[in-house]
Amino acid sequence: MSSGNRNKFRSIVAKYLKGGADEEETDMIEKYYELFAGKPDHLSEVSAEELAGVHERMKGNIAKRINSQPARSRPLWSGIFWRMAAAVVILIGLGWIFFVLREQQHPGVKLSIARMVTHRSVKGQTKFVVLPDGSRVVLHGDTRIEYGRDFNNKTREVSLTGEAYFDVVHLNASGRKPVPFVIKTGKISTTVLGTAFSIKSLPSENEVVVTVTRGKVRVDDGGKHTSLLTANEQMTYNTHTTIADEKVVKSEELTAWVQADMVFQEMPFGELAEMLAKRYGVRISFQNTQLQNCLITGRFSGTETLEEVFKVLTLTSNTKYALEGGELVLSGEGCR
Repeated sequence: MSSGNRNKFRSIVAKYLKGGADEEETDMIEKYYELFAGKPDHLSEVSAEELAGVHERMKGNIAKRINSQPARSRPLWSGIFWRMAAAVVILIGLGWIFFVLREQQHPGVKLSIARMVTHRSVKGQTKFVVLPDGSRVVLHGDTRIEYGRDFNNKTREVSLTGEAYFDVVHLNASGRKPVPFVIKTGKISTTVLGTAFSIKSLPSENEVVVTVTRGKVRVDDGGKHTSLLTANEQMTYNTHTTIADEKVVKSEELTAWVQADMVFQEMPFGELAEMLAKRYGVRISFQNTQLQNCLITGRFSGTETLEEVFKVLTLTSNTKYALEGGELVLSGEGCR
């Protein structure tokens, strides 16, 4: 109920208590009171004393109506107006009750959803994501990560379903202590301070696999097991048996998928642009359509940002790029 409608409602209640309300106003107040008395609606805008006064006055009005004379005639438009006003007030009250009941049944659901940020990659395609703290994530096909909109304030926590490669930046809070970075995969938590590693946790499998390529991570299940892993170490945790297996591996081989589509040999620029557009979630266009036929050769690690990639590509292709919003535009005379 807006402040204007609220004031008007209370004004009518005041007139009713003083005996100054006309028949339509009286009828509206009494019907509204009967319908919503005792329920969490806009009667909460009226004080307890005023409600008690309405109740007592209603008793008196009921007694008067038993012995009352026929109602005086009144203009038709006046009756229609107040019937419509009463209907509007009742609808507002019903809407408020519905909202209150829904919030009681599902408290905080809408807010919790609104506070989450989600990134997904489709099956068979990798996707590059930069987190609010500058950390870089490459999602393997059919993977999802989620984090709160308050990410990077006091904690950095991400939930993962699928397989992803994380290149985490070292971050200090106000120059005091490191801000922990935590990846949740079911009941498994992987905590890092500044490192690069991959996590695989597929819904169809009963394992969580953590492979470290640089730095150090701690993996724990909140109870029985805790592992400390450094470069070229891998832990496989069975979510059913809660048994963890650790071993030394060649991490570069196991995480080769991160740069699988970032190594190309004489690929047409147009085809490469389509692939990069999907990976980085942007639209790429050519001012000079002949540029699409340029053959491009390049090799990247897979954790570069879109701008880092195109700074290199434009040097080797005699082109320029401009990034505005969600679109990257390529221009230039042609291939070298």
